[in-house]
Amino acid sequence: MKKHVVQLLDTYHKRARQIAVLRYELSAPVKITEEEMIDTLQFAHQEGTGHTEGHISNKTPYIALNYREKAGLLNAEVLSEISLELMELEKEQQRLEYYISLLEPRQEQVLRRTCFEKAAQEAVAEELGVTVRRVQDIKAQAISELAEMYGLITGRK
Repeated sequence: MKKHVVQLLDTYHKRARQIAVLRYELSAPVKITEEEMIDTLQFAHQEGTGHTEGHISNKTPYIALNYREKAGLLNAEVLSEISLELMELEKEQQRLEYYISLLEPRQEQVLRRTCFEKAAQEAVAEELGVTVRRVQDIKAQAISELAEMYGLITGRK
């Protein structure tokens, strides 16, 4: 469980970036417009099939109508997938931040400064008026306590 907690702390910024990207994609999703697809269908033909240039198959209008429906479903599916992934990442991030807020103030400060703000342990030690070894001990204890918290929800330690 400690490895899991360390991995969560190490990937905090990566998750934050993923959350920002997904939020943007959710607010401004990339979609293929119906017109783009219909234009593609109208003028697409295989080489050497014997069709004359500019010939439009009588199947094209049916394909275009079906495409409109399918495009709407596909676009909705993409938005749903983005929403689901975003919710999972945000939930994981919020859980980590909440559990850290439950730690003793000094443990919380050490984790926030060393993991989230990427401050050097020497700088944190100076801020707290302790040795670097003491900062390492505080961080290790904080990680152990976080592992216990995560163990409560998963039933493992």
